[in-house]
Amino acid sequence: MPEPLPIVLDGSAGEGGGQILRTALGLSAITGKPFTIARIRAQRPKPGLRPQHREAARAVASLVDAELSGDDVGSSRLEFRPRRAVRPGSYTFDIGTAGSTPLLFQSVCWPLALAGAPSALTLKGGTHQDHAPTFHYLALVWAPAVARLGFGFDLELQAAGFYPEGGGEFTARVAPAHPMPSLDLRHRGMIQEVEVVSMVGGLGYEIADRQAARALRGLRDAGVHAEAERVPVPAHRSKGGHVLIVSSFERTRSGHGAVSARERTPEQTAEAAVTAFRDHLGRRGAVDRHLGDQLLLPAALVAAGLVPAPPGVSPVTRYTVAAVTKHLTTNADVIRRFLDVEIAVLGREEDEGEVRVQPPGGRAEVVPLPR
Repeated sequence: MPEPLPIVLDGSAGEGGGQILRTALGLSAITGKPFTIARIRAQRPKPGLRPQHREAARAVASLVDAELSGDDVGSSRLEFRPRRAVRPGSYTFDIGTAGSTPLLFQSVCWPLALAGAPSALTLKGGTHQDHAPTFHYLALVWAPAVARLGFGFDLELQAAGFYPEGGGEFTARVAPAHPMPSLDLRHRGMIQEVEVVSMVGGLGYEIADRQAARALRGLRDAGVHAEAERVPVPAHRSKGGHVLIVSSFERTRSGHGAVSARERTPEQTAEAAVTAFRDHLGRRGAVDRHLGDQLLLPAALVAAGLVPAPPGVSPVTRYTVAAVTKHLTTNADVIRRFLDVEIAVLGREEDEGEVRVQPPGGRAEVVPLPR
């Protein structure tokens, strides 16, 4: 029987970043469909594969014994062909730089969750950086959200890793996916609780206190009562701070944060997190702008029947987003290439919107949000 032709992807399409590759890797491992991606990150200041993308490709390849070519740093083209089903087990993945371990985890977690048995992971590299979910966002916002779709992940931070040194590490236990009721997050309900997580690694406790104090003041100025938790964590090779504002609504939870940088004071880190939270609060979307695209893949796996639905339950996921982002629409485009599902995204870019993910043959229209 001839080998299937690879799916061909343009790595510069849409948001044009590493997400295209990460989504394709996970779905290729799950479906067994090979793919080729060209023009990887072509519009980025440093185009081609970076160390974190190379490690993602090699990590997923190790799960399915894939034929892999073009997996060198700087490569603009990569070919990936799985040769067996995903094998659960214990794995250690080391990026070797401050590249994002949460994003690496999101590359391997979906194939392992569908492998039929538990797995244990150790991931080494960066754990807290801007432009990627931090470990605390992953543990406090993302993991509870995807659990409602049937995916259970137990995450534990061993050491924080900040840019540029890295040196962070976290462990993860991946449980087999299980049926859950359909998820409808079109309305978030009233806000119930706001918590400021002020974390420091390799810095004095007074930095955590300064971050927390400024965040609480900014929230108070916005009329929001909040509590703060100051969290010192181990850090072996790097140092930094992180502020994450976790807001719990009646039906969902959001997270808005910022990571310290050489040009930022602790107060500026806190202010960046508060600004992002206030923007979300002023919108009506139930899901924050980052979680919006991160829910899409697990919702599609459910809609494709890869996680059996409970008896009598239609595997349809609906949610509103604070902003329709290029990450969201690009992720939808990649998922459609691998899975036979219907994904509807309503809303203009950067406006509030609504997402519906369902099996093929259903009605994919989305009712407009009320004015």
